[in-house]
Amino acid sequence: MILRIASVLMMAFLSVAAVTAGDAPAPAMVPAPVVVPATPVEADSLLSDDEKWVFEPSSGRIDPFYNLTLRMKLELEIKPIGDDADVGSLPKFGDNSNWAKAQIQRVQQLILAKKWDDAIKACEVAIKQLSKDQDNEEAQQLIENFKRYRTQAEEAKTYEEAQAKFDALELKIEGILWSPDGSLAVINGEPRARAVNERVKDCVIINIDTNRVDFLFHHNRRRFEFQRYVGEDAKSSAKAAK
Repeated sequence: MILRIASVLMMAFLSVAAVTAGDAPAPAMVPAPVVVPATPVEADSLLSDDEKWVFEPSSGRIDPFYNLTLRMKLELEIKPIGDDADVGSLPKFGDNSNWAKAQIQRVQQLILAKKWDDAIKACEVAIKQLSKDQDNEEAQQLIENFKRYRTQAEEAKTYEEAQAKFDALELKIEGILWSPDGSLAVINGEPRARAVNERVKDCVIINIDTNRVDFLFHHNRRRFEFQRYVGEDAKSSAKAAK
């Protein structure tokens, strides 16, 4: 009896399990993830509007990456010369080029001969003559060369004038005295030995070496430095300079 009941219950359980298994929903299909391609980020998109700057040189400012002179030269070369062409705007130089180059050689010789006034005058004449063709690139370069030579001659002339006035002081170093507070210079005509930063006539001592004294001398609102060695005077100094 018990075995029959157990078999009936087992068959009922299997029937319920079969029905339940048949009614179970199928597993839902999970869609594959959609891969969105990455958008490349441009460098400009990371900058603010204020940082997006383009170099635009102002009027009169020289841009090292932009040669205006070369551009103008090329425009003149390709500019058609016809009835409508502005012939007067084309640069004309003529014989001034050869004349100016000869003048440069003459100025160089005058400077080597230390004829400062003649060199300055020659430069001024050349600059005035070349100014008539100052729109020409070669003329501009020659004018700059003459200006440099003129400045060189003027500087040399001023230095020689200052040297002559310093020599006229007739300073002579009799000896150098060592001192724990600084060396002293014994100078002719001075009542006592002089130290650095002390005035001697129209100049100031700026350095005292073991055998030399350096002076600071003013001339035409400019400062010059001159030296005197022990036992040396203006004449012997001039001979040593030559």
